[in-house]
Amino acid sequence: MIGEWNIEGLPNDDLSVQNGIITTKASRYPLLIDPQGQGKSWIKSREKKRNLLATSLNHKYFRTHLEDALSQGRPLLIEDVEEDLDPSLDNILEKNFIKSGSMYKVKVGDKECDVMKTFYLYITTKLANPTYTPEVSARTSIIDFTVTQKGLEDQLLGRVIVTEKYELEEERSKLVYDVTMNKRRMKELEENLLYKLTSIQGSLVDDPTLIEVLQSTKKTAAEVSEKLAVAAETEIEINTAREEFRPVASRGSILYFLLCEMVMVNRMYSISLNQFLVLFDNSMARSKPHPQNQKRIANIIEYLTYEVWCYTSRSLYNQDRQLFTLLLAMKIDLARGGIKMNEFQVFIKGGAALDLNAVQPKPARWISDITWLNLVQLSTLPAFTNILTQVSNNDRSWRNWFDKAAPEEETIPENYSNTLEPFYKLLLIRSWCPDRTSVQARKYIGHALGHKFTEAVILDLEEMVEESSSRIPLIALLSMGSDPTNEIENLAKRSEAQFHAMSMGQGQEVHARKLIASFMENGGWALLQNCHLCLGYLDEVLTTILETENCHKQFRLWITTEVHQNFSIGLLQISIKFTNDPPQGIKAGLKRTYTSLSQEYIDIFNLPQWRPLLYTVSFLHTVVQERRKFGPLGWNIPYEFNSSDWGASVQFIQNHLDDMDIKRGISWPTVRYMIGEVQYGGRVTDDFDKRLLNTFTRVWFGEFMFNDTFQFYKNYKIPRTRVLNEIMDFIEALPPVDSPEALGLHPNADITDGQMWCSEDSDGVAMFMRQWRRPMTFSSNSALLSSFRQLRDVLLQIFVQE
Repeated sequence: MIGEWNIEGLPNDDLSVQNGIITTKASRYPLLIDPQGQGKSWIKSREKKRNLLATSLNHKYFRTHLEDALSQGRPLLIEDVEEDLDPSLDNILEKNFIKSGSMYKVKVGDKECDVMKTFYLYITTKLANPTYTPEVSARTSIIDFTVTQKGLEDQLLGRVIVTEKYELEEERSKLVYDVTMNKRRMKELEENLLYKLTSIQGSLVDDPTLIEVLQSTKKTAAEVSEKLAVAAETEIEINTAREEFRPVASRGSILYFLLCEMVMVNRMYSISLNQFLVLFDNSMARSKPHPQNQKRIANIIEYLTYEVWCYTSRSLYNQDRQLFTLLLAMKIDLARGGIKMNEFQVFIKGGAALDLNAVQPKPARWISDITWLNLVQLSTLPAFTNILTQVSNNDRSWRNWFDKAAPEEETIPENYSNTLEPFYKLLLIRSWCPDRTSVQARKYIGHALGHKFTEAVILDLEEMVEESSSRIPLIALLSMGSDPTNEIENLAKRSEAQFHAMSMGQGQEVHARKLIASFMENGGWALLQNCHLCLGYLDEVLTTILETENCHKQFRLWITTEVHQNFSIGLLQISIKFTNDPPQGIKAGLKRTYTSLSQEYIDIFNLPQWRPLLYTVSFLHTVVQERRKFGPLGWNIPYEFNSSDWGASVQFIQNHLDDMDIKRGISWPTVRYMIGEVQYGGRVTDDFDKRLLNTFTRVWFGEFMFNDTFQFYKNYKIPRTRVLNEIMDFIEALPPVDSPEALGLHPNADITDGQMWCSEDSDGVAMFMRQWRRPMTFSSNSALLSSFRQLRDVLLQIFVQE
């Protein structure tokens, strides 16, 4: 039976087998917690021959489907429920069947329906960790079908082998099928023999048919046993050959579970297993081929890791991107043994759990209490066993190092600079200087994963459109000043696609239905804005996209929404998600601006003033956005500076250059006023913020900016070239980490920002850590969980006995 389940699509790990037993043998109807959809796929495959009827609670014919399944004795699958079930299911779940003659009836709402004995009900949910009421828990068998890391690894290994060694996986699949069929044949022979023995009349030796059955059974059993023995040897050989590619599957499993865990940070980051499998398959298809297996494996792993990182980073808000990248580096290092769990714990907690009165006294008053507790905890690791003694004996050297503006760039006392690996240096910096942790974390990420993982991912809408299809919506997650409507509309014009935007709200569903129906038939791009205001309509949108038979290839559905806890998971899991946040850092901001430009735009004017002015406006745009991350230190009031401000300023510069008298030159008071008071200044309401903005325009806009010696700050100059590629190379050479002084701030502004980052990211990593250390449960009710486990054990015993 288990072999047949595996053929039907049930994973072959122990947990999945136990779940399969409970699903088919439990006395109550099963409710499957199935975020990856594997349980649902198995049920559809298993019940296909019995004409499974699939529906959902919000389907317009749900009651009709329910009544048909009851009266016709067909299995019914209710897909993707939330935490509340339809009251009409209560009598069915409780099996309150009323006997009427030889038939059974059940009351569904206000109507009585016949119930056939062959009727069976399956319920599935995509929620990863739902909280069901005690009533629902008592009426159903709640089963956690969430894929395990080991189970997913085995599935991914199968996909790798299908791609890289197709004949090997084909042979293995045939072997599994043959073994299952042979075991079934053996069971049939045994049952047939037992039936003959129990039904014979008189002496056994006088019945010739029994002798024939015995001889046939003996002969067939010998053949089957021989085939099973050969199959066992062949299976060992095949598994040995498959194991060579397991590192690819292991890396894929690590990546997928990290993506799933990002949902704990923000529910809008939900991703489906099918989406990940597309990335996984693309990585094998697009990575560099090589005749040697080991190098080919290395190429796949490298491409897969970077592809998943890029895909995920564009869907994350800025504050979560470095957390995700740091977790990625740490999980990979943990898996390959580069760091140990106790070292990881020290990074998360530091000395927060220690009591200052219960540890060795600190040797100097300049060392803060929390720093000393961090060092005490750090001294429990072999690499830092003597650090407390070293600090006590040489506190002057340690203080000189600690007082540096960038301690991570300086030589660490006691020769630690030469002996520590990047992660251990990260532990030391985190203990001494929490405000510099983010800078050292970038270095650790660069060492563990590669320098390209420390660069910002520039949003490319054209590439996303190519990835999408008429059945895959594109969802923009909104934040302050990041509405992508203008960019989407401009892209539609360049693509010569019909475009229409609609702001959602009360009563707008009717117009949205007409718009989507029209564009699905004739082609076009529909943009539904602010969909967090019409959450109930989104399930209908999902059904329309998936179930409409004829859909024009050029149809695209764009959605913008703020974060909302009740946003449709099904829609999130089939969509391409992206954020339009300004990237962090001057280099990334300029890179994003110039990536959207063309050489023709750079050459639109032959005047020598045009290109320096364009670069300076872009630099100002990046600076005013970057200052927001410093909170009140950056701006007294947070303003929604966005790309429209940059576009309006550049348009003004173009108009001014068009009307300029060559002899008189640029009117700098006009330029400064329009940028500082109108374009960007029009958003500013605080007097001190307005004064700061006018200061930027006064010191950056003038005839002096055309001198080769001009610079915004040290190492931040204006490129003197006309070629876009050379400008991009110039931007690429900018410092990867900006000093606050480049933004017009005091150097100490980094301390506040760095401490905030360290606190938030440590909390984020600790949250993930709690998830790693305990299995996901379907309910917080420990008594219910205990009952579930007891039921599982009893069913297993019954199944083994059978």
